[in-house]
Formats: sequence, structure tokens, C-alpha cells
Amino acid sequence: MLTRGTLIYIGQRLLLIAFTVLAVSFAVFAALHSLPGNPFVNEKLHGAELAAQMHLYGLDLPIPIQYWNWLKGAIHGDFGVSLAILNEPISPIVFREFSVSLMLGGAALLITLGLGTVLGVIAAARQNTWVDYTLTTFAVIGYSVPSFVLASVFILVFGVWLFNVTHGAFYYPLNWTGTYGTIEELSIPAIALGLYTSGQVTRITRAAMLDVIQQDYIRTARAKGLRQRIVILRHAFRNALIPVVSIAGPLIITIIVGSVVIENLFGIPGLGKEFVESILRHDYNIAIAVFTLYAALIGVANLLVDIAYAAIDPRIRY
Repeated sequence: MLTRGTLIYIGQRLLLIAFTVLAVSFAVFAALHSLPGNPFVNEKLHGAELAAQMHLYGLDLPIPIQYWNWLKGAIHGDFGVSLAILNEPISPIVFREFSVSLMLGGAALLITLGLGTVLGVIAAARQNTWVDYTLTTFAVIGYSVPSFVLASVFILVFGVWLFNVTHGAFYYPLNWTGTYGTIEELSIPAIALGLYTSGQVTRITRAAMLDVIQQDYIRTARAKGLRQRIVILRHAFRNALIPVVSIAGPLIITIIVGSVVIENLFGIPGLGKEFVESILRHDYNIAIAVFTLYAALIGVANLLVDIAYAAIDPRIRY
């Protein structure tokens, strides 16, 4: 239940998120407009033609004035037009790609939290057995190998080797179909992105479970004759979630940053792929819009994590 203190806390955090997004967007705006070159370099415009084109899109104005003009439109969901594809509105493009990245990131987060917590609970329940050692080793390996390395290995194995071995009976399609792809095309990128962070969740879940199952109330539950499964899932697991939730914010940031590389490796039409391409072709408006959405997404994700504390542990109040 949301109390008055919680609502005040949420309001304060939303104001802080808005200020952060504003500061990030201005910093990125100023940095990109200070880069050498211009968006019309591919059109080979020079002299008066280049000056006229820069004036048409307001790129000859001082940076604070350019930013203010951009901000007035961004507040209403209008991020301007593409400077590489002239007069092409970029808001529909960015929001469509945002939904693609959200789908990929959500799938990776489910793998991270789902696989990580399950393996962590099993390892703690089978402490100091071969199951515990195997799962702990798997977690260390998964956390030690970056997501882009896993992605490259998966492409090699599922996209090349198995295709040659099975002659197409089982392989990974390297081409992304349509806007949202298929479950088959989404699976390998999501696993590559989520497997890296799931190792950390496994280790923290195991440590938290080992600490919780040594508490007096767990001994009391066992003394009452409750089955091990009931003790672990109903009494120990919920309290062990607090440390896991505490790292959910950094994990989401890791997934968002990692999605930039993963989307480019797999050719996924998401924000990460568009961000890299917009930088290369000096398409300022798209790059700024993508960075602004990333900043807002990170802020909202951290806020949801903080709210989840109170939902999991009634002792936590804001």
C-alpha cells in the first residue's frame, strides 16, 4: 500500500529524474554539436550551399538556443527531424526502436533474475555438495565472460558451425525478421545479454540464502516439522531477495549498456544500433533522443527498484 511518505518520495525522485534527464540531454547536445564535421558532409555541400542548409535547420545558432528549440519539441514528444534522411520525423523511429530494445532488455532481465535466483537457491540448499560447486563455478564463468564475447561465440556455434554440421536442420538465423523478430531470433541475443549478469545474481542469492537459513526463525520452522521446500521457498526466499533487489538497478544499467553492442552484433533494429549509426553519420537529433530515453529509462528503473524494497520487506518505509 502506498503511504503518504512513499508518494512524497516518489514525487521527489521523479523531479530528480527530470532534472537528470535535462542535464544529460544538454550535455550530450552540446558535445555532439561540438564535434568536427557536419550532418551534410555526405552531400558534399560547400560554401553558400552548406551555409544555407545549416541555416535551414538552425544549426548556425548558438548551442543554448538550438537546445531550447529542441527541448520545446521534445517535451511534447517531438524530437525533430533526421538530418541524414532530410525532413524525416524521428519520433516514430525512436519510439519503435525503443520498444524493440525494451523487449530485448526485458527478456534479458527475466533470464538474469530468473536463472540467477533459481541457481542461487539450489546452490544454497545443496551447500558444499557437487551441485553447489558446479553451479558456483558456472556463475563465476558466466560473470567473468563479457556479453559481447558470449554473443560472438553463440553466433559462431549456432549460426555457423551447427549450420554446416546439420545442413540447416538446426541453426540460428542471423537476419532479423521485421521490427520485432521472432522468438527464435530473440532467444540467442537475450541469453547472451542476460547470462553475463545472471552469474552475479546467482552468487548474491546463494550468499543471502546461506545467511537467512541460519536465522532462528528458520530453525523454528524446521523444528515444527515443515518440509525443506516449504522452509526454503516460503520462509527463507523472500527475505533473501533484499540483496538481490538492491543490485537490480546496476544490473539494469549493465543490460542497457550491453544492449548497444548486442544489437549491433545481431543486427537488431533497436536504440543501441540506431545510436551508433546516428553518431557515425552526424545525425544529432537521433543520437540526442536515444541518449535522453536511456537516461530516463535508467532513472525510472532505479525508482522501481527502490519501490520494490517496500513491497518485499514491510519494515522498509520512505
